[in-house]
Amino acid sequence: IEQEAERLLRAEGAGKGKAPAGAVPAWQPMAQLRALELVRPHRPMASMTARRVVRGLGKQLRVLDLAGFRDLADDFLDDLGASCPNLQELGLASCDNIGAAAMAAYFAGLRGRQALRAGHGFTRVDLSRCYMLTDRVVQELVRHSGATLRRLALNSVDDNLTLNGVLALGGFMYGAEGGKARLEEQTAGCGCLEELDLSWVRCTTDAALEQILPKCKGLAQVSVYGCGGVTAFAPARAGLRYVGRECDTV
Repeated sequence: IEQEAERLLRAEGAGKGKAPAGAVPAWQPMAQLRALELVRPHRPMASMTARRVVRGLGKQLRVLDLAGFRDLADDFLDDLGASCPNLQELGLASCDNIGAAAMAAYFAGLRGRQALRAGHGFTRVDLSRCYMLTDRVVQELVRHSGATLRRLALNSVDDNLTLNGVLALGGFMYGAEGGKARLEEQTAGCGCLEELDLSWVRCTTDAALEQILPKCKGLAQVSVYGCGGVTAFAPARAGLRYVGRECDTV
């Protein structure tokens, strides 16, 4: 994958003038590329190579999925934010080498860059198995994309995420002060959300869902594998389905 990425970048350079000897010919079909999905590579791809790829193709991309690229580092998000202004779907599942502070800053930075672009935000985000994920990351994601997000996967981000992170999906932005949670801000939440994967996020409970579901009016499916706190008494409504609830499989 790394070699192919480098070939694409050499090709892009060749298209700007006379091709140097040995360069790959200009690649016109790539000018129409809107979705780039390179999931679970069979060998590592250096963070620098990924940065070069988004620099070369970023402006035209609407979908980017790099699930399993464990060598991606914080600096990759700098290029992602600067080079991919039109992304609608983002997959970074298992990219657990990216720090929580950098991830939160990325979503916060997008808000700043896109403040004048009404309705702009992600429609799908997959951060499954990004074990460093914290409440602040989810809060910044909701602040940026709460009005547009339709599919969100937070599968297994249980290490550092607390109930405050789950409640952020309903627009409740809690901060910790003196060891106690304090509501700092309330937003509209994720009103367009249709599919939510909270499997193995064990702070997910019936009570938490009771708070976020009224704000997520379009939610049709919630995956809760491994969430023992989601029971037969979880809030129900027409069109809503729980997947992986223990009481449904026993």
